[in-house]
Amino acid sequence: MIEGDVEDCFGQIHHGLLMEQVRRRVTDKRVLALIRRFLNAGVMREHGTLAATPSGTPQGSILSPVLANIALSVLDRHFENAWRARTHNQRARDRADGRPSYRMIRYADDFVVLVRGTESQAHALKKRTAEFMREQMRLTLSPEKTSVTHVDDGFDLLGFHIRRRPWRANNRHVAYTFPSQRALWTYLGSTESRW
Repeated sequence: MIEGDVEDCFGQIHHGLLMEQVRRRVTDKRVLALIRRFLNAGVMREHGTLAATPSGTPQGSILSPVLANIALSVLDRHFENAWRARTHNQRARDRADGRPSYRMIRYADDFVVLVRGTESQAHALKKRTAEFMREQMRLTLSPEKTSVTHVDDGFDLLGFHIRRRPWRANNRHVAYTFPSQRALWTYLGSTESRW
């Protein structure tokens, strides 16, 4: 599977491409103008000067995750179209012939691609995903935070650590979900400051 993270997503979202996706969903010109002004508002610098924001969404803003989800819906559609292009029987034949099948799970700029195939196939899919994002969305995958791992080794997503393990003695595998180490340390750090 591929653990993906978009490099500086909230700072690099292309305004034109984002507004193109927003216009697919919103037709009210007043709302579109408000979002455009929100994106172009700028950032206040230390000495009271205003810096332009030609790309990205304001960090910490309540609207930023929504806009990131809208901007990255292009990636959702790309993976969904690839999945729907093959029927269940075709995917089964693909797997029997050694070709991978895959699905993506995403929220904002964090995503995982579950790959039923080999490690080399997962690396090839990671490379194709990075190329698609660069060409279609003008975004890049974070080299430090994007990796290919096995589901039995586990992965972190949205504050949880998910790992596949055998269940009982019947050799079935199930996914176990725990709070991630990072989430626990963040929580413990915040509770210690309260005492």
